[in-house]
Amino acid sequence: MGTDWTTPIKTADEIILPVSPAEVWLVLADIARYPTWWPRLLFVRLLSANPALTGTEFTIRPYGWRSFRCRVVSFEAPVRLCLQYEGGYMGGVAEWRLEPVGRATRVIYAMDAEVTDLLVTLVGAVINLKGIHSYSMRGIFRNLSRQISP
Repeated sequence: MGTDWTTPIKTADEIILPVSPAEVWLVLADIARYPTWWPRLLFVRLLSANPALTGTEFTIRPYGWRSFRCRVVSFEAPVRLCLQYEGGYMGGVAEWRLEPVGRATRVIYAMDAEVTDLLVTLVGAVINLKGIHSYSMRGIFRNLSRQISP
């Protein structure tokens, strides 16, 4: 990315859900429904849905910030869903990974991104951006759990 004011954010958050990877996959792969269950503070908006999943695009606009674009670049059902972050102030990659744990599933969201915005970089000097991301992920995981509850 290469500007003089960048902030790397490399993190992984996880939860174990009491259902199979296939059941979790049904919710994660239905990106058109993200706006209905992701926390409202993240303002998810579908831009284009590809029936083949790869190429599906959506934006995320965290409360108080500008939006950035996410695009599905690859997947392996029901194991992983890879995203590319681009545009706005965020670039990088993220991946949903699903790992069976007995009859349950470990859901991991790993991100390796870089913020390329002077204001966010300055904020990141005094606020833990990884902590903010993990806080957001707790809300996403909580809502994901509600989506798959029997």
